Amino acid sequence: MSNSSLKGKRLWWWSVGIWLVVMIVLSGVAPGGKEFAEPLKNSGLPADSASIIADRQLEKYFPQDEGMPLFAVFHDEKGLSEEAILKYAAALEEMDMKSPYGTAKVIPLTKLKPEQRASFISEDKKTFFIPVTIPNDLEAKELNTFIKSIKKDFNKKIDHDVEVSWTGPAGIATDAIELFSSANVVLLLSTIGLILVLLLIIYRSPLLTLIPLLGAAIVYAIVDRLIGLTASWNWFNVENQALSIMTILLFAVVTDYSLLIFSRYREELKTHESVNEAMHVTMRGVREPIFFSGSTILTSMATLFFVFYEPYRNFAPVFIIATVVMLLAGLTLLPAMFALFGRKAFWPIIPKYGEATVEKTTIWGKVANAVIKKPIIFMVSIMLLLLLGTWNASNLEESYDLIQSFPEDLSSRVGYERLGEAFSEGNLAPGNLLFVSDKEIDMQKLQEVVKKIEDRPGIDQVTVQGNPITADSKSAKFSVTFEGNPYEKKAFETVNKLRDESDAILKDAGFENTQLFVAGETAKNADLTKINAHDTWLVMIAMTILITVMLGLQTRSVIAPIYMVGTILLSFAATMGLSIFLFKLFLDVDAISYRLPLYSFVFLVALGVDYSIMLIARIREEIKLMPFKDAVRRGLEKTGGVISSAGLILAATFLVLATMPIYELKLFGFIMAIGILIDTFIVRPLLIPSILMLLGKYSFWPKKINN
Repeated sequence: MSNSSLKGKRLWWWSVGIWLVVMIVLSGVAPGGKEFAEPLKNSGLPADSASIIADRQLEKYFPQDEGMPLFAVFHDEKGLSEEAILKYAAALEEMDMKSPYGTAKVIPLTKLKPEQRASFISEDKKTFFIPVTIPNDLEAKELNTFIKSIKKDFNKKIDHDVEVSWTGPAGIATDAIELFSSANVVLLLSTIGLILVLLLIIYRSPLLTLIPLLGAAIVYAIVDRLIGLTASWNWFNVENQALSIMTILLFAVVTDYSLLIFSRYREELKTHESVNEAMHVTMRGVREPIFFSGSTILTSMATLFFVFYEPYRNFAPVFIIATVVMLLAGLTLLPAMFALFGRKAFWPIIPKYGEATVEKTTIWGKVANAVIKKPIIFMVSIMLLLLLGTWNASNLEESYDLIQSFPEDLSSRVGYERLGEAFSEGNLAPGNLLFVSDKEIDMQKLQEVVKKIEDRPGIDQVTVQGNPITADSKSAKFSVTFEGNPYEKKAFETVNKLRDESDAILKDAGFENTQLFVAGETAKNADLTKINAHDTWLVMIAMTILITVMLGLQTRSVIAPIYMVGTILLSFAATMGLSIFLFKLFLDVDAISYRLPLYSFVFLVALGVDYSIMLIARIREEIKLMPFKDAVRRGLEKTGGVISSAGLILAATFLVLATMPIYELKLFGFIMAIGILIDTFIVRPLLIPSILMLLGKYSFWPKKINN
């Protein structure tokens, strides 16, 4: 072995060694990311949102009412006697429900008058519920532990002839914690298993299968600990959804980079005797697409720092950390691992130096020939199909009822639906009307105002719970129930209209210097609809501009970024339209979570542009060696196999989200898979080459290409 070969091999060993040392050190000193997954403050809304201001006012004037609601819901198809209701209520009231931050409070049904107790019992006597108020200051793990202990202790006190479920914000929060704690392990193992099987099927090389997975495992271990370490410094909050999607993205992207390196490395080993030289030449060819691929993902995620809604903003640091580590791994760790294995990495089919190869027309070569011959036919037909899908995207309906994403047999969803069936839907999430004045409030006049509010369209009833007025008589509180589902847009519109007209309503009744605040889940979602629309448009516009600039730097062109970004935007819109159609047809889903359009845009655009970068980078490289038409043909043929394989693996990997118990993540996985397949097999191999052929020498303007 020559000195240069020994020197090169030492360099690869050093590279792998440094990564392993970093992984081992971080694993020993830093916590994992999931240890810092916490519920959102202010439901993720900005502190100056109208609903959050209303919550703070409620806490100020009625502090004894503050806490997280938990509803114990009892149901028996045979009906519940008065004796049974009092027995279950007494069992719950007698429990010692203490936490480090205070004691849970139970509405004492046994001490209420029969007419007061009736409001907690359904008309058919089959369902009743008992509200419990959980201390507000519990962290996620403490909340989960506390409510689990309440459930366990209560189950010991009662017989099991009656169905008992636990819902409300506290019950939903603890069920979500339980779902993700078990599901993330399944997600990780399913992702690894799927990539392993697909790589073996596609490439039939055991080492090629293990190298990407080993590299991804090292990257994942480092990313997870870096997220945990930075979260422990209170730099940002961690969410379970972000960790789940990050896991999928990390393994998929590392596999993509591995396949890109593998494909080019196999080419170079046939023309270079030295393994080290072959890898150096390989990296000269793939360094640019890997760098700009990682940079576009990084740029895309950075836009989330500037949104208002906290769940979106919390994605940014998690994915930026992951992207930086993935990018470094693609440029150092993965090539080092391939180089150390050398030609053995391709066993049992080992590429030999100087081996005479017969140029065969591959399937992608045939595709390239067809597109080059009839580019206008391909472009027009594909554009029409994508525009058809885009048109159907106008039928998008957003849902804010997130509990519908939970499994049907989950306790919090069962209780939620029992309440909805037994009582009015508005009782699932009643709100509060808080009147605050700088002088004593005339309660008789205020009752007249409340009656007028109750008669307004969209409001079912306004009632009094407990003491409605403070000691100084300057603040009063009422419970408000909205008509229909409190998580639908009709209820949000009612809240917004009431806010807009509150000053006029109060002035007409003679209340000067008095404010009306609307608090509760419906009020929060009314704010969220506006914030979500703002954030979605902000991210879409910012990402489009920034990625266009990045592509301009990569292609050194003005026109290339326009058709690259334009096609991927059209691909995204068509994906949403097709997904909406398929969800309605096969899953009977009329509305998708309000978060899915933004999530899908961020990831589909960032990942879809990657494949265009790989194709365009190879075409630009080939243009230096051959005429433009031949360069397009060769670029598509040489990248076709690796990109289609990577796209299949990426789409299948996102489909692993179908194993998650959260319906929202299932639908996200389907949208991503559909979008990736459209980009991999339609936009990148057919639409972009046809555009290139029609533009001809102006494809990379201002640089002109000699045909």
